[in-house]
Amino acid sequence: MLQRYLWKLLPKPQRAFLLGRLSVVDRQAVNKSMSANLRFPEAFEQRSCLFIHVPKCAGSSVCESMFDGWRPGHLPLYWYEEQFPAQYAAAFKFTFVRDPLERAYSAYAFLHGNELGGRDQAAQQLVRHYRDFDDFVARWLHADTIGRQLHFAAQTDFLTDSLGRLALDFVGYQEHLERDFRLVCERLGLTSQLQHINSSRQRHPQPARDFCTQRTRRLVRRVYARDYEMLGYE
Repeated sequence: MLQRYLWKLLPKPQRAFLLGRLSVVDRQAVNKSMSANLRFPEAFEQRSCLFIHVPKCAGSSVCESMFDGWRPGHLPLYWYEEQFPAQYAAAFKFTFVRDPLERAYSAYAFLHGNELGGRDQAAQQLVRHYRDFDDFVARWLHADTIGRQLHFAAQTDFLTDSLGRLALDFVGYQEHLERDFRLVCERLGLTSQLQHINSSRQRHPQPARDFCTQRTRRLVRRVYARDYEMLGYE
């Protein structure tokens, strides 16, 4: 309570300055921590679980199917660990991840081709500034820029605890989405059917690795090295 009070006492320009020094994932965590409405989500409480929604990893489909459309936002694992230690310790913690190259292309295609609301307008303008996916990767997708945009932030930024460990009970893979979603439902005693929503329009029909250049694959591998290593996509 005192932290939130002191935070509100800061002039808005100073708050904006401090938040601007953080990655987009950490910025969300700080903003949420300073919110007056701070409680462990009821949907998680009811199912004794904790789902970490990584952008562009089928999270919207999972939420639609498992939580009746309610979405937790893209808060990192460490935030729940520090804010709700008892519920965190007791919950079945799970997520879904994706090959970093395919995820980067999916985010690019989603932002480039979909009709989006005001919240994503800046990101859409960003990707439309580049000729194609190869051009976007070469000129923008770098280690010092991905932390500024939620759709392209590293997956492990959302999935590690306060000590930097991948501290989840289950990691599902989009490459085996139906199977892994069913395994989570069995663990939680649910009978939900997976619904597919929020897909990218105008995306290439082939996997990204089949049409992007070798240089693009190499650059993505370098930028998301931690994801490739920790999530088993070596």
